[in-house]
Amino acid sequence: MGAPQRSTGMSTSGRAAMAVALLAGFYLLALGIIVGLLAVDIALYQASDHLRPALFKVWALTAAIAYPVLRVVFLTRHRREDGELPGVPVTREQQPALWAMVDRIAERTGVRGPAEIRLVPEVNAGVREETRLLGLVPGKRHLVIGVPLLMGLTEGELEAVLAHEFGHYSNRDVKLAAITVAGRGAILKTVGGLHQRADQHQAEEAAKLAAKAEKRLAKGRKPSDEKAGGGVDRVLAKLFTLYAKLYFRVSEAVGRRQEYAADLVAAQLAGRDATASALRKMPVLDSAQDFYLGRYATIGWDAGLLPPPGEVYGGLRHLLSDPKRRQELAEYALELPEHEPDPYDSHPPIDRRVAAIEALPDDGRGAGATGPALALLHDAERVLAELEVVSLIPEAAGKQRVEWPELVHGAMLTHARAAAAPAFGALTALGLAPTVHGLLDAVDAGRGWEFTDRLPKSEQAAAATGRAAREFARPVLREELAHAAVVALAEAGRARWELSWSGPADLTLPDGFEDGFDAALDAACADRPDTAPLRALLAGAGLPAPAAPAAPAAPAV
Repeated sequence: MGAPQRSTGMSTSGRAAMAVALLAGFYLLALGIIVGLLAVDIALYQASDHLRPALFKVWALTAAIAYPVLRVVFLTRHRREDGELPGVPVTREQQPALWAMVDRIAERTGVRGPAEIRLVPEVNAGVREETRLLGLVPGKRHLVIGVPLLMGLTEGELEAVLAHEFGHYSNRDVKLAAITVAGRGAILKTVGGLHQRADQHQAEEAAKLAAKAEKRLAKGRKPSDEKAGGGVDRVLAKLFTLYAKLYFRVSEAVGRRQEYAADLVAAQLAGRDATASALRKMPVLDSAQDFYLGRYATIGWDAGLLPPPGEVYGGLRHLLSDPKRRQELAEYALELPEHEPDPYDSHPPIDRRVAAIEALPDDGRGAGATGPALALLHDAERVLAELEVVSLIPEAAGKQRVEWPELVHGAMLTHARAAAAPAFGALTALGLAPTVHGLLDAVDAGRGWEFTDRLPKSEQAAAATGRAAREFARPVLREELAHAAVVALAEAGRARWELSWSGPADLTLPDGFEDGFDAALDAACADRPDTAPLRALLAGAGLPAPAAPAAPAAPAV
């Protein structure tokens, strides 16, 4: 994988000028359609010696074409985005160390620093400037820093990431971004609006055709093969979509060149090795964050549980510090997959950006400051808790906050109960207790196969009969016995799921239980079932079978 070759084509400034021209051309295209239709109407009128009925039909057709263009492109008012950014703002007084780093980078790049820093939960850092007149008039600058970067990067790597963002400032990319982003938003809203109108028109036309087909069928006639379409709105949407693709190819090419230029600024300020290391870690942290949120932070959501305040996002650092996970992530960072550039993506593939930086001469600065970037954050637990308040969905407020061990055990018990629910429902339908002992009673009564028959099954299993049906049912019965036994032990406090940052939660069973568990399950599911071994295991773990109800007393003579 080599460094990307320097382009010999159009310069970045030339492409930027073309992007602006294409944005203007987008509106000129719309205006040209309207003016062209108006010119046709006038020409037809002038060519006629008097008002003919056909003229009105033509005018109605041109109006039907011009109206959606005028309505969607020029007359629709788009809601202005709220100036308030998501996340937690941090002041100089609250976070002096973080602001000191930002000020130092701003001074070294020779640009005006941000007026505000906000911490967000995403694996990202970014700059935004409140410019006016398509970026020509400067305004207030904002810097956004994702807390996963603070947890996963060293101070030297964080400095490289922030230097990259300030590289956009020094390269005047932020002003250009205001133009390209505004153009992208306007074009997407226009094309989307036309497709929305086309979808609505198609649905209305489909309803009319369905009504006509119903009437024809009622009269014994064959329905028409006519299909609903999107009308002129669909044609216009496709036309503007083609133009949009051209605009995006040009504007995103500018964005990719800006990223390479900003990476060079980062390497100059923070060092080649720190910049390359930070770039390698970015996709790794993104994957680790997704994995952590799905497998750890929200594992207890269905059970009504969340980690302690500050740990919904902050718990990522436990995963990152686990030796096994750290080794896995380090290997991933070293073996970045190769990707081909996407002409519609504003960022080049990360492997190519890394290659470009690592191809630079060694500057002798090494990896920079190796201390954890999170150390820059004063009272990190409080900040992380504040971030949860402003970013989690409202339903999170109703969840109980518990420590990690209780969270994992409670979540896994809820999942185990859900897995056993169909089996317990089948036992209830058979008039048996929805417990592991109720299932064992069903086996002893020769109703085990009747029980499995009430559970969901594959088409192949449903079609099987005789011996084949039992072979399909045997593993199902075994699995449900195992689920029921684990649920019973866990509910009685005899089994517990333990938190592991290295892998799935570990199920701890009573001493000696696991040694005979597989053999006991096999015995209960044999052709001649024997439930005694599993009953003995459960009794030894403190779960004896419930006493049978006493027989009613004989009536007095």
